Amino acid sequence: MRFRVLEKGSRLALILMATVVLFGFGALSQTDAPLPDLSGRWVTVQRLVAIADLPFLGEVTFLTTVGLFTEIAQSGSQVALLDAYCFTDVDTSTALFVTDISDATMRSIRPEPRVAELRVEGGTTWFAHDWHTEVRGAVLDDPVNDPLPTDRDDPRVIDQEGDGWIGFTIPAEIIGMFGGDTYVVQRFRYRLRGRLVDLDTILGIVEWTTEQVILSASNPLMMMSYTQRIACDPTVHRFLMRRIDRSWSCESIRERLAPLLEILDAADLS
Repeated sequence: MRFRVLEKGSRLALILMATVVLFGFGALSQTDAPLPDLSGRWVTVQRLVAIADLPFLGEVTFLTTVGLFTEIAQSGSQVALLDAYCFTDVDTSTALFVTDISDATMRSIRPEPRVAELRVEGGTTWFAHDWHTEVRGAVLDDPVNDPLPTDRDDPRVIDQEGDGWIGFTIPAEIIGMFGGDTYVVQRFRYRLRGRLVDLDTILGIVEWTTEQVILSASNPLMMMSYTQRIACDPTVHRFLMRRIDRSWSCESIRERLAPLLEILDAADLS
């Protein structure tokens, strides 16, 4: 099934127009150098690394790979980006712990548009946007500052993916011991800093933070608390954007993920 991204295309254009009108964007960068046109459809791949101290297992490293589509509209140096998630894959440093967020759960996320800026310096085109916030499993008046719900009966909590359970569903299993689904609220914040390698490729760093509250679980043992921290080496958190044609589906990203990751992993982002 083809995953369509353009249902919010008019909204993306309105966001970009409003940004230009309100803040006077749309001019060239400070160098007045010509800027490439990034308008169109892109595939984005992110790699994120975190370390958790889990019950019974101790320290476990999580390598998360996120695949999504990004639709870009551009006015001068300003670009508006509208994302549509396809999947999240989580690899862990031990085979004893397994988690597998379903593709349906990821596709239920509907991010707000982001606005980034292009700047040319020393012949290099730089791409960057400030902090962008996504709340999953709840609707907050102030997504950036409101505390996350801690009560499953909080009216701000929603059934994110429509599976009949509150919050955002994350399955997990400690092999040979216990497993089940956790129903959580998450706040994911990130900003990007990267450069254009060519007219169809952007490579860079992801700076990110995450918060999570477990509201309920199918197994009471899954309610046990744990700590998590983000890997301190900033270069391990990275992203790749490649311009693509409209024949791509979410399945296309999976089929072509290996060569995309080869480019991403081999990039010198120091």
